[in-house]
Amino acid sequence: MKGLALTFAILVPMVQLVAQDATPSFGATVPTSWQTDRFEPTTFALTNGTNGRNDVLNIGITSAGDAANRPAGLQGAFYNTQGRKMALGTAPGSFSLTADLWVESGWATNAAGSNNSVRTDMWAVGFDPDATPSDFAIVGFTNQDGAGLFRGWDSGLGTWTNFTNTVNYDAWNTLSLAWDANTSVYTYSVNGAFAGSFTGDASTIGIGEIIMQGYNFNDGTFASGSSDYTALWSNTPVGADVVPEPASMTLLATGLVGMAAARRRKRQA
Repeated sequence: MKGLALTFAILVPMVQLVAQDATPSFGATVPTSWQTDRFEPTTFALTNGTNGRNDVLNIGITSAGDAANRPAGLQGAFYNTQGRKMALGTAPGSFSLTADLWVESGWATNAAGSNNSVRTDMWAVGFDPDATPSDFAIVGFTNQDGAGLFRGWDSGLGTWTNFTNTVNYDAWNTLSLAWDANTSVYTYSVNGAFAGSFTGDASTIGIGEIIMQGYNFNDGTFASGSSDYTALWSNTPVGADVVPEPASMTLLATGLVGMAAARRRKRQA
């Protein structure tokens, strides 16, 4: 992982990449194609009719996964990251991952002692020709240090970069990461706008795994722990995922009744 250079949105416009979409359909793969990564979250399952979407991935982080409640030897911070991974093979070439995250308004701030720390991320694991992990790209949301924000991981520098992109609360936010095989550059975007980029390991040939996870802050080392929360992720294609709200269903039914009445009147005339 050499020659790492972080690029900010204020300096460079969004890079246009042609990449294979490696994002697996949650509806077709959860939970059977996913395996525990580090520690199993309390929930890793699908729900329908959630915030207008079907096949929504629920990652539940609860006290059951607290450091104090985990088996012996699993108390370390490594196991605070709780989620599942899915092997994608090692498809050579440029790739992208995209999913929508529902961000609750209650996640906007996190004062010390409020017990309201939240973090959830989507990972891409880059593989080298030997199918060995070569680098990681991670994009997600956290309010760990106070205000809620999106951020990305620079695997070469081993640091997080906070993005300045607007967080839409009580709404779906589209998070994307893409890797360009020609330049070895990872590019992050939020709601279609450039967020940041870094140069990855030159040995990477493609994506090997995707990881979806949440983080359990209840290990005694954080000023603010986390009460139970659920991260909601969706990647159902737009246009196929909207669940009619009750009011919409009522309007539809009313319209159908009106059309039927009009046809009857026409026949009787």
